[in-house]
Amino acid sequence: MKRFKSILFAVLGLLCVFMVLAGVKGGQIAAMIESGETFVPPPEYVSTFSVEQQSWPNTYNAVGTVLADEGIVIAAEVPGRVKKISFSNGQQVTAGTVLIEQEATNEQAQLRSAEASLKLAKTSYDRLVQLRRTNIATQSELDNAKQQLDSASAQVDNLKATLQKKVIRAPFDGRIGIRQVDLGTDLQTGTAIVSLQATNKVRVNFPVPQNWLTQITKGLPVEVSVGEGAVIVKGEISAIGAEINTSTRNVIVQSVLDNSTDVLIPGMAVSATVTLTEPHQLLVVPSTAIIYAPFGDTVFVVEKDDKGGLKARQQFIRLGKARGDFVEIIDGLKAGDQVVSAGAFKLFNGQSVVLSKTQPPEFKAAPTPADT
Repeated sequence: MKRFKSILFAVLGLLCVFMVLAGVKGGQIAAMIESGETFVPPPEYVSTFSVEQQSWPNTYNAVGTVLADEGIVIAAEVPGRVKKISFSNGQQVTAGTVLIEQEATNEQAQLRSAEASLKLAKTSYDRLVQLRRTNIATQSELDNAKQQLDSASAQVDNLKATLQKKVIRAPFDGRIGIRQVDLGTDLQTGTAIVSLQATNKVRVNFPVPQNWLTQITKGLPVEVSVGEGAVIVKGEISAIGAEINTSTRNVIVQSVLDNSTDVLIPGMAVSATVTLTEPHQLLVVPSTAIIYAPFGDTVFVVEKDDKGGLKARQQFIRLGKARGDFVEIIDGLKAGDQVVSAGAFKLFNGQSVVLSKTQPPEFKAAPTPADT
């Protein structure tokens, strides 16, 4: 019995200790809950930007291909062995400059023979003309002599034309490419010799979707940029294609540009920008102010709270075009609204904010980033 009482007192003691601990912990949890309900997070430091209206040019951009104003691959018109090469690779030439001379010894000999035959035919014809006047020669003999004279003359003209074709000349001013023949090469009719491109003026062809065609007209200004340094060459639209590609629903538009500096090379891919109409007026914010999300894009608008401080309100927006550091706002904001431009990722709706004294970076519509 005594042993049973000892066990009972021990159990009662443990229960008392457990109840005391439970009471202490319960009080602590209640205090924490009460503290959490009244806890106000400290304000976050942010930078702001005032939604502004900017004037953006109304442009169309596409990737185009550079073509020479005149460009051909010079080829052999008649067979013959290369006797002389009179140009250097990459040389600028003028119209009429001799490029290639082909071996023509046989043709020159044939020409001398044909000229002798022509001379004899001419003499025979003149004699028969005199004889015909005295009715000594018949009209048939005279006609036959005239036919022989015409045939001999045609043979001479044919050989002269062949000899002219054996001397290959530049048909227009331009720059020679890299030759594809050597001295002694036997050229066949149509054998490619060298490329000749007139590049002082070039054409740039680029595709335009059918829904843009109503805004594209001849004479609109075009800017073409190429290379890492973004070299810009200006021109204008000179022609619009007569049909739309049934696969891409695009039409080819052509622009003409001055290329006296030889920046553009035929075959080069370039970025073409067409200025369509007067600039558009639109509202913009920096891209750093936007929080992109699958359920909708938002920004934080800075407003005054009930206590005279500042708070951040999350606002859904609809975006338009982007240009440089800015993005167009189609709906959700108005000019003059203050939006968080730096630090928005750490905010929640209704949070208190304090304007940072640190100057944010300058936002530009046409930034020029550079390695440092």
